Amino acid sequence: MRYSKWGARTLTLFALIMLPGLLPDVRASERIQQEEKISPILQEEIDFLRLNPRYDYPIPVIIEVKTEFYAHNRQSARRSPGFGELGLIHSYTAHLTASQIEILKASDVVDYVTMDPAIQVYSDSDNLSDDLNVSLGTIGALQSRRSGLSGAGVVVALFDSGIWNHPDLSVRKRVRQAVDFTSGQAVFREPGEDAYGHGTHVGGIIGASGETNPAYAGVAPRVEFVDIRVVNERGVGSTSNLIRAIEWTLQNAQSLKIRIANFSLGHPPIESYKNDPLGKAVEKLVGAGIVCVVSAGNLGKTESYPKIWGAISSPANHPAVVAVSPLNTRGTLSHLDDIATTYGSRGPTYKDGLFKPDLTAPGNRITSLLAKGSWIDKNCPQLRVGGHYLTLSGSSLGAAFVSGTVALMLESNPSLNPNLVKLILLLTAIKLKEPHMLEQGNGLVNAKTATELARAIDVQNRKLSRTASTVWTLEKSSVYAGGAFAHRNAVGLPKPIADKQRPIRWGSGISWGAADLQLYDWMSAIFQPLGIIWSDGIIWSDGIIWSDGIIWSDGIIWSDGIIWSDGIIWSDGIIWSD
Repeated sequence: MRYSKWGARTLTLFALIMLPGLLPDVRASERIQQEEKISPILQEEIDFLRLNPRYDYPIPVIIEVKTEFYAHNRQSARRSPGFGELGLIHSYTAHLTASQIEILKASDVVDYVTMDPAIQVYSDSDNLSDDLNVSLGTIGALQSRRSGLSGAGVVVALFDSGIWNHPDLSVRKRVRQAVDFTSGQAVFREPGEDAYGHGTHVGGIIGASGETNPAYAGVAPRVEFVDIRVVNERGVGSTSNLIRAIEWTLQNAQSLKIRIANFSLGHPPIESYKNDPLGKAVEKLVGAGIVCVVSAGNLGKTESYPKIWGAISSPANHPAVVAVSPLNTRGTLSHLDDIATTYGSRGPTYKDGLFKPDLTAPGNRITSLLAKGSWIDKNCPQLRVGGHYLTLSGSSLGAAFVSGTVALMLESNPSLNPNLVKLILLLTAIKLKEPHMLEQGNGLVNAKTATELARAIDVQNRKLSRTASTVWTLEKSSVYAGGAFAHRNAVGLPKPIADKQRPIRWGSGISWGAADLQLYDWMSAIFQPLGIIWSDGIIWSDGIIWSDGIIWSDGIIWSDGIIWSDGIIWSDGIIWSD
């Protein structure tokens, strides 16, 4: 093999990579090809630094190389100072200057170079609170629980800041494993630690038992966890360490029986999902049968720009995951007054222009579990509700509601795979009147209908084994499953919505008449030969999205706040609550 001889050379890894493809003169056509090998945001930064060399400090990067090269040079990588490995995606990590990165692009063993951005959790504080029962009621989770579902036997991998030993989580009984990746290596620890306080709050929404106060019980009160710490006591971590944690999860998923991964965190999008190292890692989780639920981000506005479109975070921008934006329920069960939050990230996705988010879920002023002694507890005492709870807002919390719903679905039917789970969530979602389609996605997560439909599906025989109603009652009003899914050049809808007398209204006055769509009933929708749902073939008209006055993310998100240094990348900025 052409790369085997390089493994024996006593060179640094950088020299090893550069030797095969270093060219003294790069022609214009080759220069264009090289631009395709680098994140566009990173290239913008390099262009700036080349004009301002006094600022040419080392940038944390992830270097994806050809598989053969990686396989034959692992030992050289381990001996190279400053280089780390990401075996899951055949990549290395390093801190390189702009000039070094420019040279690196010329190597014929390098496939792609991007930043190693900081990840951060997507929640913030507020001083008003709603009990979880309101949110659980509005999505139908309380109704599902009355049928006997509790998430028992389902395991969620929580990628976050940890899970504190709150009495409503009983971590020594319900946390199967606790591991810390903030140092870049797996450090096993006793369950019950959360230095920041975010993971405990998110875990409480997913699965608090409600023993201390039934008003703050989670969606799936008997679900179990694998506690995977990837952010530090300030709520910040690195993408490369998150990828290492994902690799460990894949290696241990079967023994720990992990079915769901909750990512209430991420980083702003800097490239197509097809090139994104974090997206590639998460896609492998989905391929291994793990449902990945991801918060869409809180990049919906800044002080200068009150409404930003196209800033769905990574890895929520990947089509294989379930991306969730936060909804403001205004503290009521009714759906008539539900609105989009001002801060939640909106679609479509950066670079790829895909339909996102997939769903919306309650995310504004949500009260859940407090991790005593955590950074949030010490520095934000105004957030506390009594001695055991606190109130936060953000897309982090919306993802938790969906993960809890998925736990109920998998309890009712363990044979569901990630694609079927996502499809059911999309089909059963509740269309909301006010939010734009790129704010609510398919609509509000509908735990009541989703669990009924999940239970009705006979996966082995590809049929429905029982009736699954598409309507239920909330406060004497009918709640319809009104979601959809796109596949190839068609849009699928549940049967009651496919009624020519009842056209679909999908946010901001956009009307989808039944005559304009190829329609499916429950059966054909569920058992379509699906690849990735909501893929490139989505059909939508220009007037829905590309209207005047929309502010896009280019030049807004990626502006003065970017700091390419140790871990403080995409600094906190301003995270809002309504």
